[in-house]
Amino acid sequence: MNTDNNIFQLPAEIDLLFDNKKLDVLIYLVTMYHLAVNFRKRRFSLEQLLYYYSIIYFESHEINSPLIYKYLRDKKRVNEIMIYLENLHFIQIHGDIFTPINKLKISVTQRGIGAIDALESDSVEMYLNKIFIIIRDYPYETMSTRFNHLLYEGEF
Repeated sequence: MNTDNNIFQLPAEIDLLFDNKKLDVLIYLVTMYHLAVNFRKRRFSLEQLLYYYSIIYFESHEINSPLIYKYLRDKKRVNEIMIYLENLHFIQIHGDIFTPINKLKISVTQRGIGAIDALESDSVEMYLNKIFIIIRDYPYETMSTRFNHLLYEGEF
């Protein structure tokens, strides 16, 4: 039997469990929402978003192993997620074709803020609150050496 033309697809539950791009998109959007609305940050860098994404992952999963490999994998995927969010008009990317990726700034739009405000599930509210607490407790500006320790040692 020739299976070259057959398309194999995992069940949605397994696909979401191991490669949940929608959850990743939500985490980045919620992070930008909190930074803009609750912490009055207008623009943020990709490095700042990766920092918070890594901290959220660390706090959500009880692990004590280095996160450097996950961080590098996420660093490759963040551009794709930002393009997706910009195509939805949830964020705006500030820069031009000549701006290096590490110099780009990102801001959340009113449409992105409205999308988060429209979520009305109790479980989503709890998740939003958890991300707010993590952002509050681990400010980006003061954590560079501790974050490096987390990436390479697995401890904060």
